[in-house]
Amino acid sequence: MQSLVNTWTTNELAMCDRYDAWTSMLNETYGRWEVPRPDKPDFFGTVKGYDDTVVKVIDCICDPCAAKRTRANVMADGRENLTIQLVLQGREFVDFNDEQITLQRGDLLIWDSTKPMTFSVQERLHKISVILPLQRFRSWLPQSWFSIRHFIDGHSNSGLLLANHIESLSTSVFHGGCKDDYALIDATIGVLVNALDIKDADDPKPLRVTQLYHTKQYIMANIRDPSLSPARIAKAGGMSLRYLHWLFKSTNETVNRYIFHQRLDLCARDLLNPHMKYRKIADIAFCWGFSDATHFSKRFKQQYGLSPRPFREEMLSLPSNGTDKLTASERQWRNEYTQ
Repeated sequence: MQSLVNTWTTNELAMCDRYDAWTSMLNETYGRWEVPRPDKPDFFGTVKGYDDTVVKVIDCICDPCAAKRTRANVMADGRENLTIQLVLQGREFVDFNDEQITLQRGDLLIWDSTKPMTFSVQERLHKISVILPLQRFRSWLPQSWFSIRHFIDGHSNSGLLLANHIESLSTSVFHGGCKDDYALIDATIGVLVNALDIKDADDPKPLRVTQLYHTKQYIMANIRDPSLSPARIAKAGGMSLRYLHWLFKSTNETVNRYIFHQRLDLCARDLLNPHMKYRKIADIAFCWGFSDATHFSKRFKQQYGLSPRPFREEMLSLPSNGTDKLTASERQWRNEYTQ
């Protein structure tokens, strides 16, 4: 089984290759950045990271360097993350979302991957970063997550609590002490919200509810793609395939059946739409992600009791006072497209 903890250092590289390797590591660890070359080739950097695709914990030491994250870099990243950074040693200047922040020992920086950013390390820096799914933080503060303050004094009472939590968390995950990443995420966000001292923080929805909601949103956004699969959905959501199936247990429906039923419903809606009455049934099926017209027709009949063509003809030919023969959902669809 592959270890979730990996260590990387420039000490194992030739001096001429160190900064290029650091640039690659920076992009792999923290998202996409544009990194200018330094004046001197000598560079020291070391990264120890825990990464299970849901949460990352990074312990990093590096020499003075700089980088910027442009809007193009933001758009190129596939995931939206929230990063909590604790400075253990050194000094760093950050410009995040037009906010200039100077960080020294004990200070904390909160930033998310949706906005441009620049940083400049001015002396050897040692920091710990915890990288969490931004969507979970949004579920705690849906009305105010984007307007939080991004600098927290680690010497204040609430800041010290957060700093101690970050240090303890890193020690724990690097030594195999993390048993439940999702509990860890909520515990960390809870301590963060306390440090931010937001008076009107909203009560969070249960994690499972939030994740299921966002997963269904992703499915519907990609429902037309015939290659949509549980494996792809799990990867996009930063979760294991096993966890994805667990999410759907509460719905009494598997992931594949949910996708299948959504596609059938969308096809039925188009078949009930009088503006589409001349559109080929196979085209409608292919439009909503079915790849075999015969299979679609068979499964449609199992679901609605009629094959697609007689379903369309019967439903569209019914007078407005003849809808008592329909189910509630069929009546709703028909009314939607015949009003």
